[in-house]
Amino acid sequence: MATLNLNLAFICLHILAVCQAQHVKVELEVTGFLGSQAILRCQFVDPDESLKVTQVSWMKDSAGTKVNLAVYNPEYGTHYAPAYEGRIQFRQVSLRDATLVIGQLEMGDDGIYSCEFATYPDGNQEAATNLTILVEPVNSGKALLVKAGPAEVPLAVCTSANGKPAASITWKRDVAGNVSTTQTKNTDGTITVKSHFTAVPSGMLDGETVTCEVTQRTLEQAASIPIALSVQYSPIVTIEGYDGNWYLKREHASLTCNVKANPAATEYKWLMNGGPVPDSVEVKGHQLTVTEVTYDFNGTITCEAVNSIGEGHDKMDIIVREQEASQLSNAGAIAGGVIGGILALLLVACLVGFFLHKRQRDAAASSYDPKTRVFGERNGAPQPDYTYRPDSDSEKGPSLTATTTASAEAHQPAEAENLLQIQPPIYANSEDAESASGKGPVFARRGTHPEMEDDMESQHDGSIISKKAVYV
Repeated sequence: MATLNLNLAFICLHILAVCQAQHVKVELEVTGFLGSQAILRCQFVDPDESLKVTQVSWMKDSAGTKVNLAVYNPEYGTHYAPAYEGRIQFRQVSLRDATLVIGQLEMGDDGIYSCEFATYPDGNQEAATNLTILVEPVNSGKALLVKAGPAEVPLAVCTSANGKPAASITWKRDVAGNVSTTQTKNTDGTITVKSHFTAVPSGMLDGETVTCEVTQRTLEQAASIPIALSVQYSPIVTIEGYDGNWYLKREHASLTCNVKANPAATEYKWLMNGGPVPDSVEVKGHQLTVTEVTYDFNGTITCEAVNSIGEGHDKMDIIVREQEASQLSNAGAIAGGVIGGILALLLVACLVGFFLHKRQRDAAASSYDPKTRVFGERNGAPQPDYTYRPDSDSEKGPSLTATTTASAEAHQPAEAENLLQIQPPIYANSEDAESASGKGPVFARRGTHPEMEDDMESQHDGSIISKKAVYV
C-alpha cells in the first residue's frame, strides 16, 4: 500500500512538472560549430498573464551539478559567471524572453543547459536544451610501405582526426581486401577515427588505387581521398623487340628489357646462352642492340635485373635465318601465282574443248538422214555406213552398199570391199529364194559381218536400220 502511494505521488509530481514546463518554451537541441556562436532560445508563455515572473536564469549541468551562468533580476540587474564573462549575454533583458547567446564556442561549452523562470504563485519553472558542439574533422589518407609476402597486412590507412561527432569511413576499391576501423576519444571531447585497408601484399598491387570516403555531420559532402598502394617487390622482367626475323647480316636488331620493380632496378645484365654476349652487341642498361646478326646469336638471350629486394630475369629464344623472311614469303607468293596461272589456263582449255566437242556432236546429230545410219567411229577408225538404195534393181532385190568416208572421197570400191565383204544372200527357205528370183521383195536375212548381223533389222518398206543407233 505504501509503494502504491509513493508511485501515485511520483506520477502527480511528474504531471505537475510537465504542466509547469508548458509555460517555458525552448529548443530541445542546438548545434554550434567550434569557434562560432550558439543561440539558446527560451521564452515564458502565459497568455492570460496569471503568473508573475520575478527572475530568469540559465544553468549548466556539469557532472550532475547545476552551475549558474547568467541571471536577470529586475531589482538586482544582470549577472554572468566569471568563466563565461565576455562570451555570454542575454539577447534582450526581459522577464518573458530569456534567450541566451554564447560566442566563441569551445569544446567545454558542449552539454545540457536549463532555462528557469521564478514565478508567483507557482514557483520555479524550467526547460532544458542540449547544446552540441560540432567540430569538422581533419581527414587524410596514405599508403603504408610494405614488402611483398604471404601474410595479410595493412596497406593503407584513412584518418578522420579531432572531429565531433565521430566520422564514418568507407572504402571503394577494385582489389580484394579487408577493412578494420577504430575510434579514439580525445581529452577535449573530439573523436579520431582510423580505418585500415588490409590485403596480402604482392607486386600486382603496387600502384593500384583505393579510395576512402569520410562522411560527418559538419561536411556538406563526403570527403573522397584516393590512395596509391605501395608494395616493395623484386623485379618482374619481360624481354620485348624480337620480331622472329633475325637473318644473316641484318643490322641494328635490338631487344628491350622491360622491368617493373619497387624500388626501381639498379642493375641490368645480358647473357647469351648463359655466357657473355658476343662482341657485336651494344648494351646500354635495359637496351641491347646487335650491330650485325651472325649465327652466334642462335640460342637464348637472358636479361637479369636487380634491386634492393631481389633479382628477376626473362629469356628469349632467337633463331637466325639465312634470308629475310619477307623475301621467302615473296618467292612463295610468286610460285603460287605461277601455279595458279597454269591451272587457270588448263581449266580454260578444258572448257573450250568441251564446248567444241559438244558443238560438233550437235551438228552431226542435226544432219541425220532418216534412211542413213551412222555408226560413228570405233577405236579411232571410220566405220562403214549402210545406206538403202531405192534405185536398186528390183528383180535383184535391194542391195546394201558398204562405204566409208575415206572410200567415198577416193571412189575406191576395193577398199570398201575390204572393210565389208558382202556375200551373196543366204535364204532360209524356198520362199525367200523365189522372192529373190523376182516374184516378190527380197529381205536380207543374214550378212557375213557379225556386228552388222546382230545390229541390223528389216523394215516393211524394204529398208534396213540399226537397232542401236540413235536417230534425231
